Amino acid sequence: MAFFDQYASRLNEAAIKHLSDGLCTYHPAPRAADVLDVPYQFDKSFELIDENGLGRLATTLLVPVAKVGEVDRRAEFTVNGRRWRYGSVVEEDGAFVRIEVT
Repeated sequence: MAFFDQYASRLNEAAIKHLSDGLCTYHPAPRAADVLDVPYQFDKSFELIDENGLGRLATTLLVPVAKVGEVDRRAEFTVNGRRWRYGSVVEEDGAFVRIEVT
């Protein structure tokens, strides 16, 4: 099983490297150390569906959990010189977390 885990980890790293939109800085919380060079995918038109079946467009960041861990509600991300605030977790699969940002 360890071989498969290593293989999956290397595959995730390769996918992140080739499919990311670049690198951002993660600011976990006040007085916490910033995390530099976090690969991300930025989506300004991600469709969110609420419990009533109504959709709306949201701005989201997809980042690897291995780099950011559990994202604090006070977190912020700097992408291309612009700082985005944490809104909510949209989805998480264990390897990646998609966060709505404002």
